[in-house]
Order: sequence, then C-alpha cells, then structure tokens
Amino acid sequence: MKLLKKENILLIYFTYLIIATYVYLFLQINEFPQKYVFTEWLINYEGGYVNRGLLGQIIFYMSNTFSIDLKFVILFFQASIYTVYFILFLLLLSKVKINFFWILIIFSPILFSYPLIELMVLGRKDTFVICLFMIFSIINYKNLHSLFIYFLIFFGISTFIHEVTIFYIFHYLLIIYLHIKLNFKVKIKKTYILGLLVFISFLLYLNLYLDNFVVVEDIVNSYDYDIITLNSGAFSHLKPTLNAVLLGTLNHIKLINILKYLLIIILSSIPFLFFIKFRKFKKFENLKYFSVINIFFIFFVLSLPVYGLIMDWGRLIHINYNFFIILLLFFFKLNLIDLDHTEIKIKKLNHFSKIIILIFVCFIFSPDIMSVNTLEYFPLPNQSVRFIGGIIEKIIELY
Repeated sequence: MKLLKKENILLIYFTYLIIATYVYLFLQINEFPQKYVFTEWLINYEGGYVNRGLLGQIIFYMSNTFSIDLKFVILFFQASIYTVYFILFLLLLSKVKINFFWILIIFSPILFSYPLIELMVLGRKDTFVICLFMIFSIINYKNLHSLFIYFLIFFGISTFIHEVTIFYIFHYLLIIYLHIKLNFKVKIKKTYILGLLVFISFLLYLNLYLDNFVVVEDIVNSYDYDIITLNSGAFSHLKPTLNAVLLGTLNHIKLINILKYLLIIILSSIPFLFFIKFRKFKKFENLKYFSVINIFFIFFVLSLPVYGLIMDWGRLIHINYNFFIILLLFFFKLNLIDLDHTEIKIKKLNHFSKIIILIFVCFIFSPDIMSVNTLEYFPLPNQSVRFIGGIIEKIIELY
C-alpha cells in the first residue's frame, strides 16, 4: 500500500503532531496567566534587563499597541513557531533517505512528540532556541564574513529569548568550524576570534551580571493580573543567584534519578551510535578524530553543567536531542556520513530485531519533565489515546 510508505508515514505523523499541538495550545490558554509557561512569556524588560525577556517585551508592546488580549498574542507566537519547527524538520528530513535508522529518530519519545507527552513542556520558548539553530545550520553561506554575521544575529537573538542558549555555543562553533574546513577552506582571522570573544563576554555580562539588577516588581506590575505575584511561576526564578540555584538543584538530585535519565540517554543514543559512522577524510587531518562516539561524548560532557542548574531534566534532554539531530542532519548535508555503513548495519537486522529495537527505543520509556519524578511508560501510545479520547469526549459533549 502506498499509504504505508515511509515518506507517507512521516507526513501523516507530522500532520498528527501539528494538529495535536494546535489543539493543546488552544486548550491551555484556559489556564492563562497562572500556568508556568505563561508566566515565562510574561517576563519583559519593564523592570530593566532580564534573562529571557525579549519575547515578553515584544508581546507586551503588541498587546498594548493593538489592544489584543495577551493570551492570544502568546498563542499566535506559540502556534507560529511550532509550525516553523515542523516545516523545517520536514524539509530537512525530505532530503535524506528514510530508513530504519531515521524511523527510530523520528518516533523517539524525546524528540517531536515530547511536548505532547509532557504538556508542561508545550509552548515553552525552547522551540525558538531550537528553530534559530536549525535555520543557522540550513543557510548556505557565501563566505566566512557572512557566516560570522549570521552567527552574531542568530546566537544573539536566541540568547535574549532564553539564556540556555549559552550552553549550546559549541554546537554553533562546530558548524562554523566545518564550514571553514570543508567549504571555505581558509584560515580564520584573529579579528573574528577577538570579535567572538567580545560578543560572548558581552552576553555573559548581560546574563550573569546585569540581570541581577532587574526589578521584578516592575515586571509583575506592568500587567493587570491580581493572580500574578513575585512568587508566581517563572517570576519566582528570576531573583535567586546562580549559587543558590545550583545548590537547590543538587540537594534534590539522587542516584536513582541520575540512573533513570542515563537509561533514557542510552536508549535514545542507540540509533546513531550503532548505525552512524563518519566517512574517512585523508585530505583533512583535523577531521580524522571525527566520530559519532567522540562528538556524542563531548557534547554530553559539555551539557552536564546545565543539569545542575535546572530541575526539569526531561525538557533539557528534549532540547539536547533536537540540537544533536540538527547537527546530524548537517553532517548528512556535508556528505560526512558513510551511508553504506548505515545500510549494511540495517540489512544485518532481521524483522524481529528491528521490532525489539523500535519498541525499546521509541515506545517503552520517556522522561518526566522533572528529574525527581518517575519515568513515563508507553509514552507514545498513551499520548495518542489521551488525545483521541479527548476529541471523542468533546464530540460527545457537543451532541
């Protein structure tokens, strides 16, 4: 049946994800403004510079200028960025051969479906951070100068949207490095290195120092919501110092929590650790150490500090996985991946082995958003049943 072709399955799955995302985004506005996701969107610059205040300032001005209810402005931004997110990924995936490896990636419970599995993640600003990096990786740059300028724009905007972007600087730098080595084949000038250091120092100054002087009361008072206070949702996280946040997170971490999330990371890593191998580059000595294991290990180690700063590890794993898959698609774009190796590995598996791997990687476990909570079991089936059951229930209510 043509309907069961891998490309059609991908399109059907994405259509379902988009529709379900729109439905849940619309339903959750009934919890405005007290739900955490909305308090994060309400953070603006009315009390001075503050982390993740850019989008909040934009929607604040839009709501006041055009007299539109804030929740509908937020809904517009949320729906728009998810549309961009799915379209961009669909575009990138259309350029690769969809095989068993990509099926494992696409149906991973920590990738596209995770915000629907964990509704506390739905509508967060993280999707903007992911999309900006994805666009940065897609653009065909003419020279090093344009690459550097686009980096300043995309990384800068992303950091103003959410400071978690700082932890993904090395993902951006890897793309820059590969463009320099494989496309431009030039030596980077010291002026670019100096400019990069000044730029990063400026962002760190804003997010680690200037942010400490924000008057949170002025941000809260800029909205006419009695239900919103200094202790509401994201506002309560604006004042604690870096040391206080780190100590608070570490006090809640237990060995069992670490083991649970390591299990998720290991399961989600099986596809690219087993199926993916880089091609050999005799001409480029600097790329001889390129391997999936090396890159995975390096970025895993680099991500460890942020696990000490936030409690919602499930959301962090979701962001990390998105960034890694975008890098992987970028590697495919540069023809760095040994496609024959992947096909040989897939052909060696019989149907029973594929089913077992698919079940363990995609259908049994997913992380709860909070590190202290238990794992979610059978996430994709449960999410689908919950969504379809909710639709049927609403239809019955109408009749």
